[in-house]
Amino acid sequence: MEWFERSDFWELTYPFMFPETRIEKAEQDVLLLLKLADFEKDDVLDLCCGPGRFAIPLARMGYNVTGVDITGFLLDIARNRASLENVEMELVKEDMRRFSRPESYDLIFNMFTSFGYFKENSDNMQVLENVNESLRQGGKFVMETMGKETLASIFHQVTDEETDEGLLLIQRHRIEDGWNRIENDWLLIEDESVLGRWKFSHWIYSAAELKSMLLGAGFSNVEIYGDLKGAPYTSESARLITLSTSG
Repeated sequence: MEWFERSDFWELTYPFMFPETRIEKAEQDVLLLLKLADFEKDDVLDLCCGPGRFAIPLARMGYNVTGVDITGFLLDIARNRASLENVEMELVKEDMRRFSRPESYDLIFNMFTSFGYFKENSDNMQVLENVNESLRQGGKFVMETMGKETLASIFHQVTDEETDEGLLLIQRHRIEDGWNRIENDWLLIEDESVLGRWKFSHWIYSAAELKSMLLGAGFSNVEIYGDLKGAPYTSESARLITLSTSG
């Protein structure tokens, strides 16, 4: 089983990954996402939807939303939140290397560095090809990640984070393969007890590398931004946003 398929990873790190402030921020980011993509149509796919941060607000706004994720734990949270808010959307448990619905969506997005998880870069390319295939002509694909340029400017070998409840997450990082991948060693501690430890790695991409991959996957145009407001991308940008057009 690969690291991103392990339920214990997502269950135990959930307070760090999806604090309430991040859930709330997505409510405003959805509007920025729609404006950036100049989107006014109906059918939307949230690829790696997690607990539905973006999918639920979009469904609430009346869009026809599909959320795809491989983690049952996160999908259950999304399903429960949608039920509490009385909104309807389709939730699908599937590996994004296999999920494809030809010409079914007008907008697809992949947020919060949910790309580059697979060991073989050909698998990551397969995901982009699936996305392009699933979009209708002229459909838009928005991806949000941390660019290699930003990571290089802020890189620390060890970082830590603590919740108000006293959970401590210690993260050790190591760059691999000539700055193509990052290896992570996460240790979760409560008081003096180790709750979990996970070692995993994923690909890191520069803006130029991602643009080349997206064009290689069949997108006709790729724009690069530093945030969802459409700011220019620089080494000081907190995030790397790509906006790609199918066809």
